[in-house]
Amino acid sequence: MGYAEARDSYKKKHGKALKNSWIAHVLGDNGKTTRQSSSRKGDYKYPCPNDVRPKLEKVLKDLKMI
Repeated sequence: MGYAEARDSYKKKHGKALKNSWIAHVLGDNGKTTRQSSSRKGDYKYPCPNDVRPKLEKVLKDLKMI
Protein backbone atom coordinates (compact mmCIF):
# COMPACT_ATOMS: atom_id res chain seq x y z
CA MET A 1 0.00 0.00 0.00
CA GLY A 2 1.12 3.52 -0.71
CA TYR A 3 0.20 7.11 -0.07
CA ALA A 4 -2.31 7.17 -2.95
CA GLU A 5 -4.25 4.23 -1.50
CA ALA A 6 -4.22 5.84 1.95
CA ARG A 7 -5.49 9.16 0.54
CA ASP A 8 -8.26 7.43 -1.45
CA SER A 9 -9.35 5.28 1.48
CA TYR A 10 -9.44 8.26 3.85
CA LYS A 11 -11.41 10.37 1.38
CA LYS A 12 -14.00 7.59 0.88
CA LYS A 13 -14.47 7.10 4.63
CA HIS A 14 -14.27 10.69 5.85
CA GLY A 15 -14.90 12.89 2.80
CA LYS A 16 -11.76 14.96 3.29
CA ALA A 17 -8.54 15.09 1.29
CA LEU A 18 -5.17 14.45 2.94
CA LYS A 19 -1.76 15.98 2.40
CA ASN A 20 1.14 13.60 1.80
CA SER A 21 2.96 15.43 4.59
CA TRP A 22 0.28 14.36 7.07
CA ILE A 23 0.71 10.72 6.09
CA ALA A 24 4.51 11.02 6.32
CA HIS A 25 4.22 12.68 9.74
CA VAL A 26 2.06 9.87 11.16
CA LEU A 27 4.24 7.16 9.59
CA GLY A 28 7.35 8.85 10.99
CA ASP A 29 5.86 9.03 14.48
CA ASN A 30 5.15 5.30 14.24
CA GLY A 31 8.72 4.51 13.15
CA LYS A 32 7.81 3.55 9.58
CA THR A 33 9.98 6.02 7.70
CA THR A 34 13.65 5.23 7.17
CA ARG A 35 14.99 8.72 6.59
CA GLN A 36 14.11 12.40 6.36
CA SER A 37 13.43 13.85 2.93
CA SER A 38 16.45 15.67 1.56
CA SER A 39 14.24 18.62 0.61
CA ARG A 40 12.89 19.04 4.15
CA LYS A 41 14.71 21.41 6.47
CA GLY A 42 13.67 20.90 10.10
CA ASP A 43 10.15 20.00 11.17
CA TYR A 44 7.25 19.18 8.89
CA LYS A 45 5.91 22.19 7.01
CA TYR A 46 2.40 20.75 7.29
CA PRO A 47 2.21 18.59 10.44
CA CYS A 48 -0.81 16.32 10.77
CA PRO A 49 -3.67 18.14 12.57
CA ASN A 50 -4.76 16.65 15.88
CA ASP A 51 -8.35 16.15 14.70
CA VAL A 52 -7.21 14.15 11.63
CA ARG A 53 -4.54 12.01 13.32
CA PRO A 54 -6.74 9.32 15.00
CA LYS A 55 -8.80 8.78 11.84
CA LEU A 56 -5.67 8.65 9.67
CA GLU A 57 -3.99 6.18 12.04
CA LYS A 58 -7.06 3.92 11.81
CA VAL A 59 -6.98 4.03 8.00
CA LEU A 60 -3.24 3.27 7.96
CA LYS A 61 -3.76 0.35 10.36
CA ASP A 62 -6.57 -1.01 8.18
CA LEU A 63 -4.21 -0.82 5.18
CA LYS A 64 -1.46 -2.49 7.28
CA MET A 65 0.89 0.45 6.79
CA ILE A 66 1.47 0.79 10.55
